[in-house]
Amino acid sequence: MMQHASFQKSLSFVLILFCSGFLLSACSDSSEAFLNKGKALLREGKLREGIGYINQAIEKDLRNADAFNSRGVAYFELKEYPNALLDYGQAIRIDPQFYAPYLNRALLYTAQNRLDSALSDYNRAAHLAPDTADIYLNRGQVYALLDQTPKAIQDFEKATLLDEENVLAWYNLGNLYYREKEYAKATLAFRQSTRYDPTFGKAHYALGLSQWESGEHELGCTSFRQAERLGFSEATAARSQYCGETSP
Repeated sequence: MMQHASFQKSLSFVLILFCSGFLLSACSDSSEAFLNKGKALLREGKLREGIGYINQAIEKDLRNADAFNSRGVAYFELKEYPNALLDYGQAIRIDPQFYAPYLNRALLYTAQNRLDSALSDYNRAAHLAPDTADIYLNRGQVYALLDQTPKAIQDFEKATLLDEENVLAWYNLGNLYYREKEYAKATLAFRQSTRYDPTFGKAHYALGLSQWESGEHELGCTSFRQAERLGFSEATAARSQYCGETSP
């Protein structure tokens, strides 16, 4: 359910370099130019090649916190966690006000089941960037793992307020409401998730379950059929169990 959200977010901007004439060579050899090339390669999934360019960015500027953070992301994707941890730590030492390495290190700690450390970093990231939806999405997942349901619900709701089209936040929120037997609220959350991603078969299935529990049996069966059409296999059994239907 969780994704490395900050990987995309940290690479989402485009740095425009104003280079011309005799300045072109110097500009193309700058730390930022190497970093931008490295980020572009990371977006293409060329992690090792991207790391090579980011290494050059760091050689050009040992105080480039963004470069250390980006290289940490690449190492995380390669599951080289000790290297990622070192790079996130260095990015934080260089720029303690840069929220991204805290967020990324929290994801790493979560992958290692170091949930208390993850929460500490998410809290710091939320303090530095309180309008970043992915912080609350990911912290909410940690709270859910710790069975701290009210805090998890609060974070998922915050994520949807900051990013109304955050499909995973709506889906996770629906799961927690369903677990708490608040089926009407779960139905609303799952409906939002399927609204913003109509191809999300698992969400259609979950919507069907919450609709059925809310007494909306016909709508629930419709959602099961849609989930099955989208390839979610558990919907076939649900159609049989709840709706008395069999696949053709």
